[in-house]
Amino acid sequence: MRVPHSTPHRDARTHRPAVVVRTNVVCVPADVDTADLRHHATETLAVRGLPTAGVLPHFTTRTRRTRKLIDRWRGRTSGGPIRLLDLDAMRRAAVAAAAAEWALWARVVDDTRPATPFWSYVERHTADPDRYPVSRAQADYLAQPRIVAMAAHNALPNRPLLLPTAAVEAFQAGYTTYLNLAWLAAVPADGFAPVTGGWLCPASQRLRHRLDYLAAANAHLNHLTPQTRLVAVASRVQHRPQPAAQTS
Repeated sequence: MRVPHSTPHRDARTHRPAVVVRTNVVCVPADVDTADLRHHATETLAVRGLPTAGVLPHFTTRTRRTRKLIDRWRGRTSGGPIRLLDLDAMRRAAVAAAAAEWALWARVVDDTRPATPFWSYVERHTADPDRYPVSRAQADYLAQPRIVAMAAHNALPNRPLLLPTAAVEAFQAGYTTYLNLAWLAAVPADGFAPVTGGWLCPASQRLRHRLDYLAAANAHLNHLTPQTRLVAVASRVQHRPQPAAQTS
């Protein structure tokens, strides 16, 4: 169950499945030809039961050796050898964006009490779904002053940035932590398939579980050779119907 957007659905009683597209990074051995990278990476996710939606331009690159890459458009590519990808530039850009996001968030939520993350309400609902239905969980979550402040900002037509309520736990962890999270997530994104096999992803939406995932994924990245290929593959994850629209 994902964090609900503060804007209610036109009919809160209508239950529709929410499809979320996630970015997954697949490590591919250096001996796989460039022409086979796309198929190899999507099959890696398929055997893990993840419905794929093709590759997507996730990585930064400055090289013009396009024959070694899976497409290239305005300095971005869907994959290729690590030596041709600028992972440091990706991390710097992510940190810069996160700094602007956190500074804006701090102004928007000034003088509001810390908010309880949505996963806490989900756990309460899961423990007693009859006495604490999901609609009540969403309503209680959205009624928190800090979430209301973020929702009000997101409703502005000329807002400079969107402040996803799903990130409130990370925002509340502090400026430095928020920037560190951005650095850690810049390359591995939402899911990571090591070259040695297996699959890494957060165990839940809790911040500590996301940190566990990012630490493990970056540890694998640090031990890869420059010849190893990285490929970004989109996966569609369908969530059970929710009575309100969602914000990532």
